[in-house]
Amino acid sequence: MQNSGESSLQDQFVPSFVWRHPTRVRFGVGSLKTLTSEVAAIVPDGTRVFLVVGRQSLRARGILQPILDSLRDYKVTVYDRVAPFPSPQAVDDATAECRSIEADIVVAIGGGSVMDLAKAVAILAVHEGSALAFAQGEIALVRKGLPFIAAPTTSGSSSEVTSGSALWDMDAKKHYGLGGPLMFPDTAIVDPELMMSMPSSLAAITGMDAFTSAFESYWSIRSQPISDALNLDVIRNFTANLERSTIQGDLESRAACAIASTMSGIAYSQSPPNACHAVGGPLTLFWDVQHGQAVGVTLCGFLERAAPAIRHKLPPLWEAMGVEDLTGATELITRIMRRCGLETTLTGLGLNESDLDTLVDETRWERVGSLPVSMGRDELRVMLAELF
Repeated sequence: MQNSGESSLQDQFVPSFVWRHPTRVRFGVGSLKTLTSEVAAIVPDGTRVFLVVGRQSLRARGILQPILDSLRDYKVTVYDRVAPFPSPQAVDDATAECRSIEADIVVAIGGGSVMDLAKAVAILAVHEGSALAFAQGEIALVRKGLPFIAAPTTSGSSSEVTSGSALWDMDAKKHYGLGGPLMFPDTAIVDPELMMSMPSSLAAITGMDAFTSAFESYWSIRSQPISDALNLDVIRNFTANLERSTIQGDLESRAACAIASTMSGIAYSQSPPNACHAVGGPLTLFWDVQHGQAVGVTLCGFLERAAPAIRHKLPPLWEAMGVEDLTGATELITRIMRRCGLETTLTGLGLNESDLDTLVDETRWERVGSLPVSMGRDELRVMLAELF
């Protein structure tokens, strides 16, 4: 029979957790060419495909038509009315069109907004009710949605392997999360060639999103040994390649960031992003800061607060970054951000100290709770004030 001391030691050194990640990942240069076979593995010829893409990029790059040609044995409807930061209403509009054609499968090829909208459409197509009602928890998701295949064109949102969609109401200044285990994509096709046309600013912003998410997932009280191992490799990859992917944009660095982004999403599906995203939301809603920039600007500040509480996890983190200590880590992150053209201060994002009350008030406090240290309003305000 164990005594209480033995039980305490076991709880500390032998973790208990559940890991589940059902998305099949196909990675490789040119892997988009397998889209038809991936569709065929799920639905038969002649069925209806609801294909969600961005407004212009795939057409302009000559990618869309070959995709449509390869899917000639299917009845394909192209939906390209996706704006950045999709709203609940935008999801409802797309869902109505998906239902009207009686789609059998949803395919998304695009950035985070495209994949988030399409993922929401796939699940809501088999449910009754508005996207807002589900996002606010008024109605529960009770069944798996239409089959969903996602192919990212950016290396940062990680939405191709996650079980949620970020929805935004920019007019009402509200941010919603629609998600749950029923929303995992069936298949993710990650083709680094799709990332080659990203402008440097987009490579920096999306990469910073996944880079930041890996730190948040690593220091989280919900972290697990498997997520930790993935996150360390994500951090190692972005540390070595984000700057090069942004400035040079060669295939090798873009591919490294692509796989890092996908791995980040797999990890944070179990141990979600938290404090940086909690502050990043209002920075986007109230000051129009791009998402990856919005979450990245507080990374060093939160890392400094979290580090003392995860001392046992710091040596492998410093090794992954190639630094000796916390100071080296924050200096390296700051240097990478600046070389990628990203701001490292709130002043650089157009805020001044009179904005602090709004920023603190609008912070998603339920997400701050995943930090390994307690942080209240006063502590957050002090940290944010240091960013001016």
